[in-house]
Amino acid sequence: MSLLVDELDFAARRARFRRLAEDAARERHVPGLAGFGTLQEKRLHAVVKRYLCEDTDYHEVGVKDTRYVADVRVGDDVYEVQTGSFYPLKAKIAYYLEQTDCTVTVVHPIAVERTVSWVDPDAGTVSLPRKVARRGRPEELLPELYPLLPHLSNPRLRFRLLLLSVQDFRLLNGWSRDRKRGSVRYDRIPVDLLEDVCFSRPEHYRRFLPPSLPSPFTVPDFSRTTKLRGRNAYSAVRALAALGVIRQMTPARRPMAFEVV
Repeated sequence: MSLLVDELDFAARRARFRRLAEDAARERHVPGLAGFGTLQEKRLHAVVKRYLCEDTDYHEVGVKDTRYVADVRVGDDVYEVQTGSFYPLKAKIAYYLEQTDCTVTVVHPIAVERTVSWVDPDAGTVSLPRKVARRGRPEELLPELYPLLPHLSNPRLRFRLLLLSVQDFRLLNGWSRDRKRGSVRYDRIPVDLLEDVCFSRPEHYRRFLPPSLPSPFTVPDFSRTTKLRGRNAYSAVRALAALGVIRQMTPARRPMAFEVV
């Protein structure tokens, strides 16, 4: 068994992910129970950690003399799994990069295919899964980078996108049976790995520059071509500039204009 998934080709990675996802789907979700799905850790997070490294001895490794705990650490390779905003990682990433010699990879799962089932706790029923039109896109990585702007140029900071097929389970509230307004997400169970993309050099981020992007371009131009809206578009452009993929044109214009490096 390969310790780190990086040692495998994509076919083997996908097979490992599917096996772990199936194991997680079969296991009952009991808060506080060791294994998949605990009170602190949803099954998606747990599956991704085991996908990265199947040996759980390397999971939840404390950083000496700090309160920080790495999701996965093998030697000087640290992996942090973040399914939501990267803002909570600011202090931890800064510590790793400034106070250790570790290489840090932030792993960000995005559900690009999704089904949903509704759980009725009163009736004890689960609806058949239904496909959801709204899905995640790889471009959603860019605005998440904004809280880490000071560190994006550090070669020891990397990012990894896992594009997934998932099944959501939403819990119906007792006061309503409206499936859209009267439910909350109970759990998200991964089903399949569709792509595993690593970003370790600035040129890797060029995939996010649409061919239709004009030159020079403004933030509204970037928003129109990438479908990232409002603050997300601005944050994405700032991240690409910090990575050295684009630069602001001088002298400064109003509105700001950028060009690809």
